[in-house]
Amino acid sequence: MIVCYTGGGTLGHIYPALAVHEVLGKRAGYQAFWIGREDRSEKEAVELAGIPFFAIRSGKLRRYRSLKNLLDIGNVLVGCFQAFCILRRNRPNVLFSKGGFVSVPPVLAAFLLGIPVVSHESDASAGLATRINARFSRFVCVPFAQGFETIQKHKRVVTGNPIRQALVAEAEQPYKEGELAFIGKDEKLILVLGGSSGSQQINALIRSNLEALTQLAYVYHQCGSKDVQNLVHERYTEVAFITDLLPSLLKRADLVISRSGANTIAELALFGCPSLLIPLSRQYSRGDQIDNALRLASLGASRVLLDENDLNRFFVEVKDLLDDRQKRTMLSGNIRKLAQKECAHSIAELLGSVKE
Repeated sequence: MIVCYTGGGTLGHIYPALAVHEVLGKRAGYQAFWIGREDRSEKEAVELAGIPFFAIRSGKLRRYRSLKNLLDIGNVLVGCFQAFCILRRNRPNVLFSKGGFVSVPPVLAAFLLGIPVVSHESDASAGLATRINARFSRFVCVPFAQGFETIQKHKRVVTGNPIRQALVAEAEQPYKEGELAFIGKDEKLILVLGGSSGSQQINALIRSNLEALTQLAYVYHQCGSKDVQNLVHERYTEVAFITDLLPSLLKRADLVISRSGANTIAELALFGCPSLLIPLSRQYSRGDQIDNALRLASLGASRVLLDENDLNRFFVEVKDLLDDRQKRTMLSGNIRKLAQKECAHSIAELLGSVKE
């Protein structure tokens, strides 16, 4: 079985597909390759998983009028030709799309070659790339049943969002005292996750309130590689990106402050983390993080800060949650109900069942 993966734009489009690859990698005769954009971090993540990576040209899919759209039409056409040649040469049994603007040319090329396509959407609503890809897909995997009425019912398959098996296994193990040597047994822990590239808005909130926050708890802050300031405080750690310590931090955290990307939410649900979410605004995105966050808030599974008026209450919200164990326990219990541990296996089974 040969699977072609495609997707990109952020690492959030990469890691869920790698979780599926991890499951399929245990099958005899399985092979894989990836078609993506020319981006170092995405290419490195894919190749580190042992998947050959082919870069193609891609254009941004904008939902507004711009002269750049004309230029990107050319990029999309070139990308389609490149993807067509790659797919014809390697002839996979199925193409799995994780979305992002780079996925559209490979999906179109696969459709023209008669290669079945399975797409996946992580967020609470379908993005433009997913809506386009859905027209040419055999199945479209979605995180939950509601909110995807624009996709034909016979194509929709509810699978949840796939998570790396190592994280799933870690989530089933209780936190062992001493896993995080820098924090005392009775100290509270605030974990700040700005995403793989960080968040200037969240970083600014943490730094402007740092003295007050560290009086409440120890603060462990993922700030992104482009915004490291090397601040020193005895109750504060700043890192560009969290790797091996992430499971221990998620198990130990009394409160997680984070963006509301779909992958982050899936991990918070898996570990049952009480959270305060600050979604990326519509000024910088299509509003998918707002949809994700509001869905959690409606289920009593997270607190959410949406706009400038909300952000003025940032410290008050943090203090309220840290001071009230019952509120944190409620958030933890509600978000844990949303955890889906078998997503990667479900998608792997679906890919294995699709025939040309």
